Amino acid sequence: MNIIKVSIPSQDIINQINFIVEKQNKERALPLYFDFEDECCIYYLCYDNEKLMSVLALFEIDSDIYEAIAYTDIDYRKKGYFKSLLSYINDDLPSNIEISFLCDRKYPPAVETAKKLSLIYDCTETMMVLDLYTYKSEKHPYIEILKEDDIFYIYYKEDEIGSFRFDKFSNDADDIYFHNFIIYEEYRNRGLGKLSMKAILDFLKALGKSKIHLQLLLENTPAYKIYAELGFRIVNEISYYK
Repeated sequence: MNIIKVSIPSQDIINQINFIVEKQNKERALPLYFDFEDECCIYYLCYDNEKLMSVLALFEIDSDIYEAIAYTDIDYRKKGYFKSLLSYINDDLPSNIEISFLCDRKYPPAVETAKKLSLIYDCTETMMVLDLYTYKSEKHPYIEILKEDDIFYIYYKEDEIGSFRFDKFSNDADDIYFHNFIIYEEYRNRGLGKLSMKAILDFLKALGKSKIHLQLLLENTPAYKIYAELGFRIVNEISYYK
């Protein structure tokens, strides 16, 4: 067993990683991917007789915080390759580093591995999506949305009550990622969150947007209930273990 560490993978290494991912996708596609263009990523590769058995990528979030994505060849699981990578990383990184391992919440092998290695569950982020073509628009006369720079501000009866942002989600400019939605504290618990979200969806549909994606914590039950009632559906759930 041999472990190597690289920051800029060669095309040959990329091909080896993609081979493992493609084998996984044939069994079940996971909502995780390696961003080979990310210069803040470190790859740890576990080989056995020159064959890549397991790969773990660390994405730097902050100076002492990383997110990790790992794949092991589905034909060679439970043989200690991933565990060897963890041991190597434990010796390679400073002791104050915090690592969050990402896995599909509904994929048993990943969850079982996390528990077996005594990783600690942190939270689950849910990706939800709504096809705006199917959303029935409503009129909200008391809500107004105004843009300043890249931020959209929400007004209720002339009072600024919150804001949100959105970015392009894919190559299609009308497929967007909605984020940073907030209702200011003094306006919460008055039904303005759901009312504002309805107005926002109507606003985005009028702009010609076709699909809206968003993320929220699975444990955020009130927000999840609102989005579900508005027609959003879950497309994947990513759990974080530390």
